[in-house]
This record gives sequence, C-alpha cells and structure tokens, in this order.
Amino acid sequence: MMDNRRGFLKGSALGVLAFLGMDQVKANTSQIDIDFDHIDQHSDEEVFAGVRKSLLLPDNMAYFNTGTLGPSPGFLIDHVCATMRELEANPALGNTGPIGSKMDQTRINMAKFIGANVDEIILTRNTTEGINTVCGGLEWIEGDEILTTNQEHGSAENGLDYLVLTKGAVIKKFEMPMPARNKQQIIDLVRKNITPKTKLLMLSHVVTVSGLRMPIKEIGQIAREEGIFFIVDGAQAPGMLNVDVHDLGCDVYAFSGHKWLLAPKETGILYIRKAVQKKIVSPFYLAGNTAYTKSSGTRNFAIIIGFGEIINWLDKIGKERIEKRCLALAQYCREQLKDIKGTTLLSSEDPDLASAIVTISLDTVPNKQIYDKMWDQGIIPKAIEYNALRISNHMFTTRGDIDRFVKILKEEIA
Repeated sequence: MMDNRRGFLKGSALGVLAFLGMDQVKANTSQIDIDFDHIDQHSDEEVFAGVRKSLLLPDNMAYFNTGTLGPSPGFLIDHVCATMRELEANPALGNTGPIGSKMDQTRINMAKFIGANVDEIILTRNTTEGINTVCGGLEWIEGDEILTTNQEHGSAENGLDYLVLTKGAVIKKFEMPMPARNKQQIIDLVRKNITPKTKLLMLSHVVTVSGLRMPIKEIGQIAREEGIFFIVDGAQAPGMLNVDVHDLGCDVYAFSGHKWLLAPKETGILYIRKAVQKKIVSPFYLAGNTAYTKSSGTRNFAIIIGFGEIINWLDKIGKERIEKRCLALAQYCREQLKDIKGTTLLSSEDPDLASAIVTISLDTVPNKQIYDKMWDQGIIPKAIEYNALRISNHMFTTRGDIDRFVKILKEEIA
C-alpha cells in the first residue's frame, strides 16, 4: 500500500508538497533581492542566489533535472497569466493588435540571443516540431543516407523515420564512445562514416545521455565541404551554453524553451540558415516565418510573449556568466563523482567536450533504488538507461546541492 501511495505522490504536484512541506513551497514567493536591471552591482554568488530565489522550487530541493524540464521563475508565470487576462479582455483585437505584435518581438530577442538573423527564426512548440518540420519539407532521392549516432533522442529521430517511411531514406548510426576522449575522436568518427550517399547529418549539440558537447563547428565545416545538409538538435544547449548558430555553421538548429532556458512549456525555436531555406518546402511556414501567418494559424500568445521575456532576463544575467557557472558546477560534480567505487563516469572530462550535464552509471545497485532515496530527500536527478543517474547542473544549483547528492550516493552504494 505504501509503495502505491508513494508512486501516486511522485506522479503529482501534491507529491512535492507532501514530501517537502507547503511552507517550504511558499518560501520562494518572497520579494527577490537582486536588481536584475543593475546586475553589475552584485557578485556572481549574489546573482545566482537571486536566480534560485526567483524560482518556485521548494527551498530545500536540489533540482538536477533541467535536462528534462527547467523550472520557470515566478515572475514569468505572473507575466504569462497577466498576458492571458489582457488578451481575454478583447480577444480579437489582441490577436491583431499590440498583443499579437509582441510575439514577433520574441523572434527578434531570440535571433540576437543565438546569433541569427530574424528572417532565419521560426517559432515552434519544441525541438521535435522543428526537426519534423524540416525533415517533412526536404526533397529526397530513394537510397540516400542519413548519418547520425546511436545516442540521439527518440523524438529527434522521428523526423528521420519519416524520411525512411515516405522517401526511402537509409539511416546509418555510428556508436558514440562513453566517455569520449577528445574532439578529434568524434571528428574522426564522423569522417569515417560519411559515404558518397550521405545527404543528411543529424547530431545533438549536447548529447542528452552523457552530456557530451559535440564539436559542432568542426563537424559543420566537414558537412559544408561534403555538401551534406546538417541538422543540429540543440535541445540541451541554449540557456546552458553561449550558442552562436552562425559561428557553428550548421544548416538547421532546433531547440525548446522548456529546458535550460527556463521558458514556458510548449515553446521552441527553429533556425534555418538563409542560404538553405529554399531546400525546405513545408506548409508550416509556407506563408512566411513571422509569428502569426495563415501557415501557423492562431498561436498561444501568452507563452510566446513569455518566451521573449525570459530571454530578456537571461540576457541581463549574461550568457557568458551563465555558461561559466554551469560548467564550473559540472566540473566540481565530476570531481566528486569520478572516484566513487561501484560507479563509472559516462561524461567526458575533456574541457572541449564537457557540458553542464554529468552522468554516472552504477555497477550493481539499481539506479531506481538510489533515485527513490534521493527523491524522498528533495534531491531530483534523472534516472536513465545504462543504469545511470543524470545530473543537470544549472546556474541555480550549488556545490552544497552536489554534496548532498554525493553523500546519499555513497551511502546507498556502501
């Protein structure tokens, strides 16, 4: 009976309240002390403490699952709700008037945020929709090959499967090392697996399983030289890394708002390089790539506008500052984990390949056993394949949070 009750609680918002206490959930709704409009007046530690305080997470929760869903700050929820109320006061006018025009401001904000031109940005609901849109609009010759890895996210692979089912594409997957030694090892694997029939290459910027940061810029150069269309699944990168899509050199970059960007759920961006846009014919943006067209139909105004607001906030904090913080936390995390007996670190320790995601596999103890123990104490990692635990070290987490994780891990393995 207790197991059933625990399972129910863990599947609901009430579970968090039951295990952590309603008072602790309310604690983070107090006024934020950091002035994000004058952020240079504060130290990094003060800034990131202010970020943590702005979230609705319970005070004693160590949240390490941004790689699945990131927690939006309270002010963003308030902004989305206020926009919904404003829209519903006069829906039709809001659609075509000032509220509707704010959606395109989100495209402008995002183009600047990832180093793109505004006419290369399309609003989507998530990474999957972006990749599906591109794959559904590509011309294809039966027998042409798609090159990818054995560690891509299943949702991203859906678009590739569509090309197999409808266009006769052939998918080739090469096996990724865990952990990878260096960039050249990955680059050599890509070169080795390209054939004269390779027409499309799809890779993750940050691999969701291990947190491996792929050498996208170097691979993009190879793809350009070989005339291969290059799609990057960026679901795990923006909001963690300082992404510049023009510098990366890919043809397509798709990502969601709901992970490291801490944006409203069901928001996303599809970047298509200007020079290749004519190669993709999709009804999704046949009428143009502005926020509201006859191709897109009516959008969710409130969350799209909220998406733009969170980008403004992240810009104030600074992409470089966020990346530095996330990578430093991950480095500390790897240092604490790498020598624990009965475990294997799956994430690369090479600085060029490391990201804010750290994954550790367990040799004998079931990962669910440790996950359940941690969950009961307000520590939220992700249990994944390879009998592993994935730790997403976002800017609002701390070394103290990591220490709590490591302590329980050692106790359970012992």
